[in-house]
Amino acid sequence: MTHLSEETELTVTTPDEPGIFGRVLGTLANAGVNVKALYVYSEADQGHFHLVTSDAKKAETALRTLGYKVKAKKIITVLVTDRIGAGAEIGALLGNAVIDIRYSYGSSAGEGKTLLVFHTSNNRKAVDTLK
Repeated sequence: MTHLSEETELTVTTPDEPGIFGRVLGTLANAGVNVKALYVYSEADQGHFHLVTSDAKKAETALRTLGYKVKAKKIITVLVTDRIGAGAEIGALLGNAVIDIRYSYGSSAGEGKTLLVFHTSNNRKAVDTLK
C-alpha cells in the first residue's frame, strides 16, 4: 500500500437544514482544521457527517461548541495508486484475513491517488494485513 494509517473519524449529527454543510465545514476551517475525507448524508431530519481531519481533537472541540453530537471512532485510511482493481485487492486481502469491513468510502482527486477510509471489525489486524 502507498500509505496506510490508523486515524480518528468523527461522526457528527446535526439538524438537516439548508446551509448545514457550509456551517460544519466553515467551523472546521475557522478552527484551522483541514478535512482530509468526508461522507455526508441526511436521514430522519438529521445530517450525518463522517469526517477525517488533520486534528480530530481540535475538530471535536470546535463542533461541540455548536451543540452538535460528536462521536469519535478509530478507522484506517489507505492512500493507493488510482487504478482499476485497487479497492478489490484491499477487499480480498481483508476478506482472506477474516476482517469484516463495516463501511468504507473514498475518492480520487484525479491526480493518480485515491484515499480510501475503512472501519473494520479489527482495525489493528487490518493495518497489519495491508502493510
